[in-house]
Amino acid sequence: MPASPHPDPFTGWLRDHAAPLTHLDPEAPLDDLEPLRDLIGDARVVAIGEHSHFIDEFIRLRRRLLRFLVERCGLTVLAFEYGFPLDAWAQGQGTDDDLSAQLATAIPVGVEEPLRWIRRHNATAPRPVRFAGIDIPAAGGSLLPALTPVADYLRDIDPETLPAIEQAMRIAASFAGTSAASAAPAWARLPAADQDALTAALTRLLIRFRAVEPLYVSRGDRRDYDLALRRLEGACQADYGFRAMAGLFAGNGLTADTSARDVYMAESVLWHLERSGPGSRIVLAAHNAHIQKAPIRPARTQVPGPDRIRLQSTFLHTPVLDAFDGILHTPAATVARDLEEGKTP
Repeated sequence: MPASPHPDPFTGWLRDHAAPLTHLDPEAPLDDLEPLRDLIGDARVVAIGEHSHFIDEFIRLRRRLLRFLVERCGLTVLAFEYGFPLDAWAQGQGTDDDLSAQLATAIPVGVEEPLRWIRRHNATAPRPVRFAGIDIPAAGGSLLPALTPVADYLRDIDPETLPAIEQAMRIAASFAGTSAASAAPAWARLPAADQDALTAALTRLLIRFRAVEPLYVSRGDRRDYDLALRRLEGACQADYGFRAMAGLFAGNGLTADTSARDVYMAESVLWHLERSGPGSRIVLAAHNAHIQKAPIRPARTQVPGPDRIRLQSTFLHTPVLDAFDGILHTPAATVARDLEEGKTP
């Protein structure tokens, strides 16, 4: 095929800006990543995307980037597309073998090795690195990882509400899976009465949490209240997501209705940032679908407009590794279009 007479703007930009990487080995020297330092600057949130989960090269390179951002750029928190309760292990609690048990039912999205590196790093580091799970429970696969600790909290703080959360947990257990891909279709097969009862119970609990906040804090403490509320909010967002996905697949969903998960993740980044102390800086690791700037429009839906609001465009408008993400993870067409429109990738 003859070469195109028209220059490819992405190829030209790549030739002028790309820096070769000499290693994929996560333990290799980090000098080849130094060109990223100027791009990062003093950003409080640095996002690292991936075009697909489960790609070994992306996972290994992300581990190298985590080391670089922590060891050479001073970032202090890894925020991951994962649920909440793993930071205690990263800070040294329990045994090294405990992590495998905690991740036994999780989808292998590449969180285990970064956590093990953080635990080793924290054993000798003057300032430990925290792990912040930012996603809805089980990536939408089950409400139980969020509702179980909320029930434990309410058992001590507000036992009058136990019937409501126990009802929600019974219904949630009937369709729980390992991800939204399995749980959402199972939710859609529930009787409408169960779907509505679950939503009603979660909504009532959430409104009560917010309405009697001073009472809950007085019976416990601020930290436990904030954490229980955030988990309950995650369960509510996931429940909303089941309805949104059912509408999307049925062809009668509302515009951008699957944004609930992305909004929750964005709010979680800010939630952790506000509670991580002065000088905290976050490495945000997530799929491009959550952090890229361009909306995704599914090919097989009649719903107009974007399928959801991007995480970055809702709450996070902070400097990210645009060049790195553009070169390695974002589809070339997106970068080329931005160049043609005079935008920096």
